[in-house]
Amino acid sequence: MEKEVKTNTDEAFKRDRYIEELVRDVETDFENRRKERLALERQWELNMNFLSGNQYCDLNSRGEIENESKTFYWQNRGVFNHIAPIIDSRLAKFSRIMPDVSVRPKSDDDKDVAAATLAEKLLASAFKRCDFEKVIRKVTAWSETCGTGFYKIVWDNASGSKLGEVDGEEVYEGEVSVLPVSPFEIFPGSLYTEDLRDCDSVIHARAMTVKDVYEKYGVKVDGGKVSVFNLVKSTVYSKDEDVIDGAVTVIERYERPSTEFPFGRLITVAGGKLLYSGELPYVNAESGQRGFPFVKQTSLTKAGSFFGVSVIDRLIPIQRAFNAIKNRKHEFMNRLSMGIMTVEDGSVDVDDLVEDGLSPGKVLVYRQGAKAPEIMSDITMPDDFNEEEEKLINEFVIISGVSDVTSSSSNASLSSGSALQILIEQDNSRLLMTAEEIRRCIQEVAKQTIRLYAQFTEGIRSVSVIDGFNKTRVYYVDGRAVGSDDVYLESENELLYTHSQKKDMIFKLYQSGLLFDDEGKLRTTTKEKVLSLLGYKDLDYQRGLSRLHEEKAVAENEKLKRESVSVDQIDDHSIHVDEHIRYVLSEYASISEEQKIRFNEHINLHKNLLKENLGE
Repeated sequence: MEKEVKTNTDEAFKRDRYIEELVRDVETDFENRRKERLALERQWELNMNFLSGNQYCDLNSRGEIENESKTFYWQNRGVFNHIAPIIDSRLAKFSRIMPDVSVRPKSDDDKDVAAATLAEKLLASAFKRCDFEKVIRKVTAWSETCGTGFYKIVWDNASGSKLGEVDGEEVYEGEVSVLPVSPFEIFPGSLYTEDLRDCDSVIHARAMTVKDVYEKYGVKVDGGKVSVFNLVKSTVYSKDEDVIDGAVTVIERYERPSTEFPFGRLITVAGGKLLYSGELPYVNAESGQRGFPFVKQTSLTKAGSFFGVSVIDRLIPIQRAFNAIKNRKHEFMNRLSMGIMTVEDGSVDVDDLVEDGLSPGKVLVYRQGAKAPEIMSDITMPDDFNEEEEKLINEFVIISGVSDVTSSSSNASLSSGSALQILIEQDNSRLLMTAEEIRRCIQEVAKQTIRLYAQFTEGIRSVSVIDGFNKTRVYYVDGRAVGSDDVYLESENELLYTHSQKKDMIFKLYQSGLLFDDEGKLRTTTKEKVLSLLGYKDLDYQRGLSRLHEEKAVAENEKLKRESVSVDQIDDHSIHVDEHIRYVLSEYASISEEQKIRFNEHINLHKNLLKENLGE
């Protein structure tokens, strides 16, 4: 008995010792990564200061941000912020990027095609529930400000429909959650590994209140004041620093699969305590592997660096020079308007003159026999100031890739719409690389979303989708629907074609006759889709009737495989004929002769009724 107690005590001691070493290892690793990345963080903070308008600050010799003081008390210190509107314009253009995400079926089998369609609806539902457009805007704002932003794709067990209760606790079916993550919270194993997937490990550290830590992990930790950006716990902070009181730094270290840990490893620590240790929770990588639940988005790629570069980095020197030029011009204008007076020593009361200046109606008394005070008349504004200001404005445009071609004075003489369109295309072409990066991230987020649903979906889940006619439709999805993660973006880059260009292209297709059938008629289904693309779907008098006929024909296809189906008088026979023939041809090798006979009989009924209607 004593030996058994001693053995248990030894095992508990070893376990506690192992946990202490593991926590210490993670905390030391995090501190080393934080110090290594400190210079980058200071640059990000400098970018944020310039974006917000605090532009008289710089990095000192210790690598800290400090405010610059005036050289002379009379100096102008105005801020003429061109960085903020440039970033606003870039974000406004990037906000147009929200491509339609499609899923390729695993095969040409109709069941796989239908499953891929359901997967698309599942993605649309998940993105709408997560407010994915808002998440994209937040991540893009981080990438434009600091050069890099991150998406975190996780599974939330407390979301979705309620399934019931187990041991008094509510159980939900779970949903995917997509979260924006600041670059201040991500610490890669190496700052010189460009691709996130090539990193050996990634740390996600963030400030959380001790209450949230206890609710999520069930562990009580001691809290304090934690900086949101530096993630350092201290008792002394400047007033302008963003801190959370009663918080602790939660450190999550994700390690990719290796020989020692074939499923990877996730270790979470906070306040010197171990919150979680186990394999990577998500099968979200290629070929059914486990990987990091992050997607990295960069504004401008920097070769040989994990983090990207912001356009603000390049604009800061120009903004400093522009502020200096504008302030010197204003100082000159003050001299021109107020004047600089020359006074003979002892001729006037200098203190009174300095205090009141030359106010209107002022009586200026000077000593008899002395030279009267006079204003210097040879002060003129040098032309170099105006020339330099124009050059700096042009440099803002060249470096940022943003210009207002419609109001620019250099383009005022352009009256041709084609010429203005060419300028707009050239303006957008400078942003294409960043736009393509955003599209790539959306595609990768969609892939990880489908993989999480494939991992955690058991049984059947319902998906509610609002169609183009504001009608809520409910679909039921099982594991087959998320069997394919071959996600692609159906639309082209949104910066290549504006809405007006797309509309013009549709009109050109209509005028060229490419939208008409062999008989030279515009089919009802085609007209319905054209009106929807043009944004005038309310003008469709049938209100999606052709789409409903297509869905009815698809349902009849499944029923015809088992039994004969009669033809309804309300059917649009041409749509039904096309849909039934398409199905027979796609499944020709798999359906039996008996099924083919039923399909042929049903199709002939439609054709006969179609001829009768045409005869009438």
